[in-house]
Amino acid sequence: MKKYVYLGLLSLCVAAPFANGAVYECKHNGVTTYTNKAGSGCSSAKLGYVGTYSADHKAYADSASYSYTPPSSSSSGNSPKRNTRSGTAAEHVQPEVQSKRDNGRLSILQRELANEQQALDSAQKNLAAGKAAKKDAASLAALEGAIKDRQENISALQKEISRM
Repeated sequence: MKKYVYLGLLSLCVAAPFANGAVYECKHNGVTTYTNKAGSGCSSAKLGYVGTYSADHKAYADSASYSYTPPSSSSSGNSPKRNTRSGTAAEHVQPEVQSKRDNGRLSILQRELANEQQALDSAQKNLAAGKAAKKDAASLAALEGAIKDRQENISALQKEISRM
C-alpha cells in the first residue's frame, strides 16, 4: 500500500512544474478580475511565470545600506559575489532613532511583564479556589501548569529587560 502512496506522491511532484492553466482578465463596469473561465469581456491575461525573480540588482546597489559587486569575468571559481553591508551599524541608524526604538521596545516589554504578573496572580487565585473546592488532580495539575507557564514568561521578560 505504501508503495502506491509513494508512487502517487512522486507522480504529483514530477507533474507539478508542468501544471498550468489559462488565466483570463475580465473587465466589467471598470472592475478588473482574473479567472480561469473565459467569458464576455475577457481576454487572455499576460502574466509572467510564477516564481521568477525579476528584481534589478542596480536598485539594491543604489540603496544606502547595501552595496552590490557584480561578478567579474576574471574571478576564480564559479561562486558569485554576495551583497555585503557597507559601513558600520552607526552609519545606518541615527542614535536618536535607535533610542526611540529602544524606548518603545522597553515600554512594550514592561507592559507585557505587567500583563503576565496580573495573569500569574489570577492563576494563583484560581489554584487556591480549585484546592478549596477539592477539584480533581488533573484540574489542579492544569492550574499548576498555568502558574509555571506564567512564571517562565515573567522570567524571560525580566531577562530581556535586563539586556537593555
